[in-house]
Amino acid sequence: MDKAPIHGWVVPFEHQADRFDLQVVLFRHFPWTKPRVYCADKFKFLQFPHIEKDGAFCLYPPGTEHSPVNPKGLIWDAIKEATRLIVASYNDAFLSDFADEFDSYWSKTEGGKNIVSLLSPGGVSRKVSLWCSTVHYYLGDDDAALENWLRNRFPGNKEDFRFTTASHIVLKRPILPSEYPKSGAAVLRFLRELAPESIEQLEDAAEAADDKFTVSFEGCTDDGPVLFAIEVMPPNKRGMKAGRRPNMVQKGFRPGKVPTHIRMQRLFGGNKVERHEVVRADPSWIHGRDTPTVAPLFDKRVLMVGAGSLGSEAALLLAKTGVGSITLVDPEVLDYPNVGRHVLGVAEVRTYKAKSLAEELARRFPHMRSIKYFNEDWQTLYGKDPEVFHNTDLIVSTVGSWEAEGRLNQLARNEPDFPPVIYGWAEPFSVAGHAALIGSDGPCFACGMDHFGSTLRAICEWDTKTTRKQPHCGASFQPYGPVSLSGVAALVAKTTTKALLGEMTPGTEAVYWASKDEIVEQGGRFTREFLNFFPDVPEFGGTRQLEWRRKGDCAFCGGG
Repeated sequence: MDKAPIHGWVVPFEHQADRFDLQVVLFRHFPWTKPRVYCADKFKFLQFPHIEKDGAFCLYPPGTEHSPVNPKGLIWDAIKEATRLIVASYNDAFLSDFADEFDSYWSKTEGGKNIVSLLSPGGVSRKVSLWCSTVHYYLGDDDAALENWLRNRFPGNKEDFRFTTASHIVLKRPILPSEYPKSGAAVLRFLRELAPESIEQLEDAAEAADDKFTVSFEGCTDDGPVLFAIEVMPPNKRGMKAGRRPNMVQKGFRPGKVPTHIRMQRLFGGNKVERHEVVRADPSWIHGRDTPTVAPLFDKRVLMVGAGSLGSEAALLLAKTGVGSITLVDPEVLDYPNVGRHVLGVAEVRTYKAKSLAEELARRFPHMRSIKYFNEDWQTLYGKDPEVFHNTDLIVSTVGSWEAEGRLNQLARNEPDFPPVIYGWAEPFSVAGHAALIGSDGPCFACGMDHFGSTLRAICEWDTKTTRKQPHCGASFQPYGPVSLSGVAALVAKTTTKALLGEMTPGTEAVYWASKDEIVEQGGRFTREFLNFFPDVPEFGGTRQLEWRRKGDCAFCGGG
């Protein structure tokens, strides 16, 4: 926005015998840009909430749209909103808005750092792990969690990370601008009011601190937690060069013999405090901004059999949704024809799909608890290490091969305590798809298939060929692209999350179909059986759930 004003007025306003001169300013591109209102002599940044850094009233939430067709109305609305804030400022509760909109006002001091916080919100005051790069600081709940994140985030870094300890203090509320600390003593002052129980923890942290040390804070608001941090600088003797300054914490005492109360006085006296800005990068914030379902998903483990076009898209969606542990099993390498509908690209051609996809997920979501891969078929892996299959909450198979999935179904019926399996597949041209959740009891996967692994309950039928041959002996492929496949991948991922959260029971099939026009365009139509199930099927596409039916003569479970 061009900050040069093009027009303005002074508008007088009185409230409780106090007079306010509002400066109403229009900028270039008005009425497509909103008016700004100032009252610089009475309302300044950090003295009152809802005042921006340039002194203008913050009249509308970010992203608020407005109509440019009534310029006069737009100006008067701005004036009325400014006067409403002035009237509200006469109530002491108005200052609480500083806490509710804390992130708008807290900013780092000159020399302050950006801190990337991986800390789990909530809980109690505690010691946490800190790693300092040349640019940023990183906070984790412990060394192991922080190192896992750093290894995923910076895969080329082979150095040993050296962690230090920081303190994380949970406050009754965020501090107000008048409480923003400028010295170590100011930190202790607001802690005595807002977290007195944390003083003892800070004393423990101070035992090992002869240099500067970091303290992060968490305060609760009606809109969720806010995090901020400070760094307490070491006390220095004035007038001495940095390289010659004595250790003012240790001075007068033998090493390790400074009494706790003396150490606290020296570390939390008139010494400087730097404010740091905190950026949340914990799973709860990344996956839905503290949505309640994130925490249980982050504790779940999924084994993905197949990392091809459908499996890779489903794995990426599950990682985005917040599943904490994913293991990928696939023996194939990526080739150029795969790139057009795979998560991976040309840079990963001739690499194993499972390995490269695991590395990609780790780079994108370094906070994940576990990302493993096996460059082999599931049968070989199971023969060597069956615990990989048993130590998971759910198996998702997208290989689309009856040889592989029929065998997996047979194993699941015969192995005790085998986890439930979701079988996901696309119909020709990816205009329809299925995701069947099968448990150890009830109907098995083969109950819904013929002896050759074709579904008994197809959504579409075709008058044209649905595969294209390649110039190799017996080779063919399904002609579909990433846009049509996305609907099937979303179906598999959504079914998986529902199963993990207990919102879907085994013996349930979820189906997806594209619009009737898209199906007809590819030479297909809805099957009679599908229309009998769903006579009100939307012609523009949709999803449904239905029961996975038993087959009385099933060769795998006998229908019993």
